[in-house]
Amino acid sequence: MADNKVQHLGVIMDGNRRWAKQHMFTSVMRGHEKGVDTFIDLCEWCENAEIPYLTVYAFSTENWKRSQQEVTDLFKLMRRFFVEEIHRCIEMGVSVHCVGNFELLSEEDRKVIHDAEEVTKHCSKLYLQIALSYGGRDELLQAAERYAQDVKAGRAGGEALTEERFERYLYTAGVPDMDLVIRTGGDRRLSNFFPWQTTYADLFFTDTLWPDFSEELLQEALDYYRSVKINKGK
Repeated sequence: MADNKVQHLGVIMDGNRRWAKQHMFTSVMRGHEKGVDTFIDLCEWCENAEIPYLTVYAFSTENWKRSQQEVTDLFKLMRRFFVEEIHRCIEMGVSVHCVGNFELLSEEDRKVIHDAEEVTKHCSKLYLQIALSYGGRDELLQAAERYAQDVKAGRAGGEALTEERFERYLYTAGVPDMDLVIRTGGDRRLSNFFPWQTTYADLFFTDTLWPDFSEELLQEALDYYRSVKINKGK
C-alpha cells in the first residue's frame, strides 16, 4: 500500500491571470494574490495527506518575457510572502527551499530568499521547493557546466558519469524524484518543469484555474495516482 502513496508532489500553478480577467479585475495581480492564498492552503492540504515533499512552479525563466510592470509586481508579491507570511510556514512546519537561476534575481530578492530558508530550516513536516526563475533546460545546462568545471579542476571525471553522479549537480540534489505532477489551467504539457525529476511521474491535468484549486481536487488527483499504481500492479 505504501507504494501507492505520493511522496513527492509537483504542481504547476497555472491560471492566475485568466482568473483575474474572468472576475473582471483591472489588474492581473489580483489573480496572483489569490493564487498565493491557494498555495498556502496547498501546503496545509499536503500535510493533511501526509505528503512529505512538495515542489511548485512559481516563476519560470520564460516569465521574464512578461511586461516589466507585471514582473516587478510579482517579485514584490514574492518578497511580501517571504517577509509577512513566512511565520505561517514556521507554524505549519514547512521547510522552504527555493531553486532556480538566481543570477537573474536582485541582491535584495536573493537575501529575502536566503532569510526565509534560514528561518524555516528546522521545520520538518513538509519539504517545500519553490521554483523561481526556473527552467528545466537551463537547470540541465547549468548542471553540465558545473560538472565540466569540476572535471577541469580535477574534482570529478576519474569515474564514469552515471545518473546518480549527475543528479548531484541538479538544484534538487538529495531530493527524491516526483511521483505525481498536477497542472491546473487547462494546458496538457509540463512547460519545462523539472524534466529530469519528472521522468517517471504520473500526470494529472485539470481545467480548473489555480486560484480555484481545492483540497477536494487534490484528493481527486491523489486517488487517480493510486488507481494508476493499483492497475499497474495487477
